[in-house]
Amino acid sequence: MQALSFPSYGRVEIIEIPRPALREPSDAIVLVTTAAIGPWDIQRFFSASQDNVVPGGEFAGLVVETGADVTAVVLDDLVTNTVHHVSSNGLNQLFGSTALPGGHAEYVRVPNADTTLTKIAASGEERAVLAGGTAGLGVNVAAIALEVSPNGSFAVVGCDPIGMVALITLKNNGVGNRVIAIEDHLARRTLASGFATQTLSSKDTLPLKQVDVVIVGSIQEALEFETVLSLVKPGGHIVFSEPYAPARTLLPGITLPADITMSSTSWPTNLDAKKIVTAMQSKRLDLTPLVSHVIPLDEAQEAYEAAAGPSSGVQKVLLKP
Repeated sequence: MQALSFPSYGRVEIIEIPRPALREPSDAIVLVTTAAIGPWDIQRFFSASQDNVVPGGEFAGLVVETGADVTAVVLDDLVTNTVHHVSSNGLNQLFGSTALPGGHAEYVRVPNADTTLTKIAASGEERAVLAGGTAGLGVNVAAIALEVSPNGSFAVVGCDPIGMVALITLKNNGVGNRVIAIEDHLARRTLASGFATQTLSSKDTLPLKQVDVVIVGSIQEALEFETVLSLVKPGGHIVFSEPYAPARTLLPGITLPADITMSSTSWPTNLDAKKIVTAMQSKRLDLTPLVSHVIPLDEAQEAYEAAAGPSSGVQKVLLKP
């Protein structure tokens, strides 16, 4: 079957590898119909590592094989996955890593299918593919922000697709009039303006009135951590939308004020993904603005370059095997 690989820094190639087979009774094999390029995939794209990795943390497709213990999905179900997976021996794994091949391929093996896959409707496939990754992280980080400061003010720094989901979720919860957004990418800043009372570039004069909670939309925005610190009130909170971001952010020379609380969201679970899919189907969560490009797998180099830039007008880039 065809799959993507990274032969060198900033390069994508299509390779031929064996089609995956069932290994455990809890496994399923999914024929990939749509996959997304996530920030974790872009990190691999820009890595000099020679690890043989099939990327693609987020994917959707048809179930074509199931193990004997799989009961939640059946053959021909259209499903999406959760990016994060806990193996039977308790190891944390991500699809699209050295531990678990991802969905930028024609087929993918899904361990523990009952708790990793979520049924979706064909009409919403190109948005539901985000439920177990991008959308789940954005919804979860907004929920943390609302929990720590239900009556407070908020800033979203970095309106990448994860940050945009956080903005949409905050507005859906009736606090959009208490949200500002910081984004240097013009097209993303324009999109964010529909969900925040004020939208600025990090180079603009930032508001003198600080906020109770700053949501950091992506790891890349950690490079502007001084901006984040300038926005949060004494005694306020910084919440990262990516689970591993704090460890990558507190580099030598960055001192976190003692009265500032810093935390991060967790990877969305199967239950989180199901709630998001339900909210999408009932029109309570509209992720349509997030998907800007749908590109064939054989144009993967162009797709990754567009997503990694990001190019003008790019939000979320999807691949079609």
